Amino acid sequence: MTPLLQIGAYEVPVRYRPDVCIIGAGPSGVAASIAAARLGLSVLLVEKYGFSGGATVAGLSGTICGLFSSGKNPEQIVFGFADEFYQLLQARGGVSKPVKFGNTALVPHDSLKWKETADDLLVANRCTILYHTHFLKAFTDPAGSITSLLLKGQEGQFAVEPGFVVDASGDAEVVHSVSGTTYLGNNGLVQSPTMIFKMGNVDLSAFMALDPSELNSMIAEADRSGKYRLPRHHVYIFPLPNSGEVLCNMTRITYDNGNIPLGTVSAEMTFAEIAGRKQAREYARFLTEQVSAFRHAYMCDTGVQVGIRQTRSIVGKARLMNEDVVNAGKSRHAVTFSAWPIELHSAGEVKIHCLDNDYYDIPFETLIPQNAINLLVAGRCMSAEHEALASARVTAQCFGMGYAVGAACGLMLHENITANDLNGMMVKEWMKQHHLKNTYEQ
Repeated sequence: MTPLLQIGAYEVPVRYRPDVCIIGAGPSGVAASIAAARLGLSVLLVEKYGFSGGATVAGLSGTICGLFSSGKNPEQIVFGFADEFYQLLQARGGVSKPVKFGNTALVPHDSLKWKETADDLLVANRCTILYHTHFLKAFTDPAGSITSLLLKGQEGQFAVEPGFVVDASGDAEVVHSVSGTTYLGNNGLVQSPTMIFKMGNVDLSAFMALDPSELNSMIAEADRSGKYRLPRHHVYIFPLPNSGEVLCNMTRITYDNGNIPLGTVSAEMTFAEIAGRKQAREYARFLTEQVSAFRHAYMCDTGVQVGIRQTRSIVGKARLMNEDVVNAGKSRHAVTFSAWPIELHSAGEVKIHCLDNDYYDIPFETLIPQNAINLLVAGRCMSAEHEALASARVTAQCFGMGYAVGAACGLMLHENITANDLNGMMVKEWMKQHHLKNTYEQ
């Protein structure tokens, strides 16, 4: 007989009692699931879409950023689970060769093969996956420990009674639900969303000969001419693994008054989706009419949803500060690190601040909500200043954060301690003892 949980005047069935429940199957959620499962924990991974990947797949960002060093000749410096996933994608033919990005590099990937790689990895590690399932609310006991989660699947509402919870939603949904302290960007100002799109049947030899700065100048001139409406002039275009396909990160979505739509408000997300598709179509028109490499190309897809770079951030046990990134700060408590630039998308043009032949550390304590008992976060809702987050939120670092958080759930269970008792040195030592490679290890 299925046990029932009383919620107000309603009773809902309790369907799962996992050691750890992870909300969100983006890079950080997938990594957390695998680490916890490799330590023998029972894992329930909850995702609102029908696939894993989060913004990198649903938002079609389509690149693994943050693997490489900064400098004249970028080399891979981030390993651990991020490298494991990268190698699995390579084995499927799911990535292109690394592409220069400023003074570092990134790796374009195929979104379908990303989904398949995650599926196979999660299934092989015996994680229980619930796609098409929405997180609704978390409930706590008087001490503040999360006792149950209310979810909604295709079959209706049900409850989960987890030992530990990882908020990998990107939006700090669980933390927000239990009234944990969060904030939005820089006094409410967040980075602008982008509707990324793909072009097919591109002349790749002509495309590879394009000068990015010349393309940016052409876009600016076309926008000024009034023939096209192209609000963003600093754009990124990358070749994808599939022949003739190119990923276009070109749009910038704001209201007419320059305000940025919020990813935590449905009406504003709806505006961003509709405006984003229209804007993507306009950029595609410019490309096919004005750039010879795209003369016979066509727009073949947009993201499943508009790409959201920033919503809620937690107030954590520690905070990644702007000066930590700019000054390449190091920490004994680091569980991952990055040489990715501060890549700030606002209502104006894109602003890039590059690290010069160095990297900065991300302490584990940035993933611990204040006074947390059995709750950790991973991914872009980490505790960070506005500009610092514009660097730390990328894929390779989300993999590293998630893997450390999943491992930490095993440590908390084994030692019978709370999230607030944790520190990065403890987590790194625990990972070492259990042969879970962190991002520093090849």
